[in-house]
Amino acid sequence: MSAISASAVEPAILPFASFAWFRRELAPTRLRKTRTAIMVGGTVLCVIISMAIQVPELDLSAYMVFFVSKESKRLTVLTGILGFIGATVGIAGSILLYKLTYGYPELRIPGMAIVLFLGMWLSRVFVIGPLGFLIGFVVTYTQSLGEQIPSPELIVRGALWAWVALVYGFVLTVVLNLLFLPDTPNESSPEPKPKKLFVPDAFTNPAHVHFALKVTFAAMFCYIVYMGIAWTGIHTALITCTFIALESTGATLHKGVLRMGGCIIGGALALFTIVFLMPHMVTIASLVVVVACASAIAGWVAAGSEMITYSGLQIAFAFFYSVFQGYAPDTDLDNVRNRVVGILFGLIVTGLVFRYIWPEHTIDRLRDALRTALRQLTRLVEIPRPKVSVEKEKTEADALIPETSKNFAQARRYVELTQFDLEESPDSDRTALRNLENTLSHAEDVFLAATSLAGDQAWNEWQTLPAAAQIAESELRNVVAKRIDRVAAGDVGNNTNADLSRALNEWNESLHQSPAENNRSAAVFQIASGVQHLE
Repeated sequence: MSAISASAVEPAILPFASFAWFRRELAPTRLRKTRTAIMVGGTVLCVIISMAIQVPELDLSAYMVFFVSKESKRLTVLTGILGFIGATVGIAGSILLYKLTYGYPELRIPGMAIVLFLGMWLSRVFVIGPLGFLIGFVVTYTQSLGEQIPSPELIVRGALWAWVALVYGFVLTVVLNLLFLPDTPNESSPEPKPKKLFVPDAFTNPAHVHFALKVTFAAMFCYIVYMGIAWTGIHTALITCTFIALESTGATLHKGVLRMGGCIIGGALALFTIVFLMPHMVTIASLVVVVACASAIAGWVAAGSEMITYSGLQIAFAFFYSVFQGYAPDTDLDNVRNRVVGILFGLIVTGLVFRYIWPEHTIDRLRDALRTALRQLTRLVEIPRPKVSVEKEKTEADALIPETSKNFAQARRYVELTQFDLEESPDSDRTALRNLENTLSHAEDVFLAATSLAGDQAWNEWQTLPAAAQIAESELRNVVAKRIDRVAAGDVGNNTNADLSRALNEWNESLHQSPAENNRSAAVFQIASGVQHLE
């Protein structure tokens, strides 16, 4: 039985609890230096613009520089467009909702819960999930401020100024990235357009509804608690519940740890600035220097891999939220304390909810991603086929390779995130997890060899093979594909080894009738050898 069909999940030492992990994740690259410089420059421009013309919510504008900046121009522009649409629709929807709920908490609280549920559900089932999330979050968060604002006029003014702060941060960030971020490979190739608005299992998979209910319950619980004890300063608990919620318990806890770590670092930087530097600041130039230094630290972390980037965003937000308290120096430390307390409260509530209510284990996500990658690898290994045009085979291979690579990368990410699933497991389950990792590692080796068969030289060598050699190689690759498919299904029998040995012998015999050994034959042999380790 394959490890893919095994069960349970095993906790392990946190993957970033080592110096080697930090060294790998914080390693300098040219792209990282450029992205950090763009984020620092954008933040400095936000400070100068907002302070000069007194645009409120400077912390939001500065944070948008980090939130929108991505590793490529295309992703940055897409994020900026989605952010603009989400902020516009969310602010407009919240103002309209206030016509019914302002002064009526018995209507506002259920309204918040319904909108948040819909937003989190759309984040899972909508093809453009982030748009649904942004609209739901913006409406919910702005509605949560209703009791703190004394008049409807001030609510409208505050909402519209928040829109200005967000949108000009979006625009500034997109422009800077378009000007200074280097082009990445395939930057100019068009993205495939989604054919449907919803994912295939949008209305049949109960996990999507369960996820939305869990986030809504956690966020509304935090809201009711901090409003009940009249401590609105810890409203970051509600933000934490919505922002760290991801597709599985492990991913959610991982993001929660990153949020907490970033909050502590950003809060410490803000505390140092407020206590030791702020009393001596008399001009905007001094503020710009301090903000640039803090932004450089946050930007360097935010420009890293997916395993650490969120921590950089939290360093930035914790620092901005605590330091930007008006248009003049302020030494109030309440914001630092309240933010940390709110985040810790939100982390505890979210962790408990995701741990005990409809838990979605990362190990199951790992199996799904690995199974999908293996089935795509099955199709890739079968290419090319005799008597099929090379142009058609090339097109199919070029489409399969990036998709298969994406699923293998996702599976590798789930391997790391599995460490955050806090489950008690027997020794047999630990073995199952190790077997999954071994299967993934060997499958990646086979995939690497299979991609080499899609190169120009390999195609030329295929076309020069005699017909008998093409048939023998194709038969061998078909047997390999069947074995991979059976591994994906969790069913590998002894007869598979016998079929593989027979096909390998026939292929070896055909090589004596073909030209001298070449790179293609070496890659085919590597595929046949590597697939024998898949179990």
